[in-house]
Amino acid sequence: MSNSYISACNRFIKRARQADDVSLLGCAYYFLADAYYLLSTDYRKFNSNLLKAIETLQASGEQEYLARCYNLLGIDALNHGNPELALDFFLSGKRSCEGIDSEVPGFIDFNIGQIYFEAGDPKLALSFIRSAYKLISKNKKDSLYYRNIMFCYCFEADCYMEMDKPDSVKKCLLAINKLEESHKSSRDFINGITATDIRTRAYHYLGDMVSFQRYASRLLTLIQNDKHPLDNMEDILIMCRFFIRIGWIDEAVRIVENTERSLVDFNIAHLKKNYAKLKCELYECLGNQKKKNLALNEFFKASNEEEKERLANYKFFTDIRNKLYDIEKENVILQKQASTDSLTGLGNRYGLNKFADAAFEKAFALKRSLAVEILDIDNFKQYNDTYGHQAGDECLTKIASIINDMLRENELIHAFRYGGDEFVIIYESMTDREVMECATMLRQSVIDLKLLSKHSEKGIVTISQGIRNSIPAETTKLWDYMYAADNALYQVKEHTKGEIIMLHKAVISQKSLDDATHL
Repeated sequence: MSNSYISACNRFIKRARQADDVSLLGCAYYFLADAYYLLSTDYRKFNSNLLKAIETLQASGEQEYLARCYNLLGIDALNHGNPELALDFFLSGKRSCEGIDSEVPGFIDFNIGQIYFEAGDPKLALSFIRSAYKLISKNKKDSLYYRNIMFCYCFEADCYMEMDKPDSVKKCLLAINKLEESHKSSRDFINGITATDIRTRAYHYLGDMVSFQRYASRLLTLIQNDKHPLDNMEDILIMCRFFIRIGWIDEAVRIVENTERSLVDFNIAHLKKNYAKLKCELYECLGNQKKKNLALNEFFKASNEEEKERLANYKFFTDIRNKLYDIEKENVILQKQASTDSLTGLGNRYGLNKFADAAFEKAFALKRSLAVEILDIDNFKQYNDTYGHQAGDECLTKIASIINDMLRENELIHAFRYGGDEFVIIYESMTDREVMECATMLRQSVIDLKLLSKHSEKGIVTISQGIRNSIPAETTKLWDYMYAADNALYQVKEHTKGEIIMLHKAVISQKSLDDATHL
């Protein structure tokens, strides 16, 4: 978090452009936006770089860092007093990284917990903090792992104090102390404002005045030393109110006077309004009407500024939403094109591989059967040569239309054009009898088309089908089933075209063929 962070990010962007790597460029823009958020008061640059990051990451499909951008947008919305907008961004971030092994959903849950805490629901806030802890603790390799775990302990302690559960507060303090003893944890965040603040308030809540005095003294020193980052501003206002509540008025005055320097730099109306409100409360306690009136005037001005700022922010966030919506629509179209066969409208080989990976994992986990069917059109090459490619395409589309009708009627069936006149159909959680009924209906529907073919024994277009149906083993993949189904199809072609063979094993032998369901 040093001052060289911004220049490092700019070099990162330059290298990403040189490498012509869109995903890398999106990450670089995210880090630059993060740098402006943490280290600068240039809010315009923060906004513009974050927007570039989102547009680039959305286009490249880099979901984890897109979720990080949404998280940063949510934090920024909270800083500007827009919790509803913040929640929307946090939820968008969670959706962006569904299915990704990452600690980012943990950060987002942590921030959602803060919204509910501020709304006066510590119990619900606690459920999100526990979820955050569980997700964050999975990734000990993260450079900020110990800091993030410490934040979870601190927030839990806050929730327990609101819920008046002293034993749970003690456990949180013990966890923070244990973290401090770890040689892996950094002194910077363990001795920073957040941890020192929670220790101060928690020990006072527990009645341990010796520990309270020690950490309160350390906290006052920390607050008066220098200007503070944006992330600490709400903490400082909270601890100032705490000192007012326990009668440490002089200490509260010193905090208020010192904090003003940081607020001027940030120039965020919502924070200014909260600060002015705090001063009103403080000078009310002191009985200083003159300063209270000045603070009331500040509060009024900051409230007007906040309203203008809120409208400007909504315009900015609406622009982001509109741009993202356009990008998402374009991505949906591109993804559909990438996984759909243009002639038949069924999935293509790419779509098959993508779907099959998840289908096999699901079937293995649930111990349910999975069937893979390969079918092709009998004598299709000769049909094409005789009637022409246009007639061949019409034949393919008519058979694909029958398959599509079957898919609409049964959500457990999924179909793909594998290439040429070959189709692959996957049946989920269906018995041999159910699979055979579907395959037989498909075969009959093709016969009912009565597409003339002088190369067929029946004088019309027919299909041959090979199927494997069984519960997958842990290491079983699509190829194993395709191999068995293809061999079954080969046997159909060798003997009598237009038939169906179902197998239950990958190894093909005469015995397995004899045992196979044959129609």
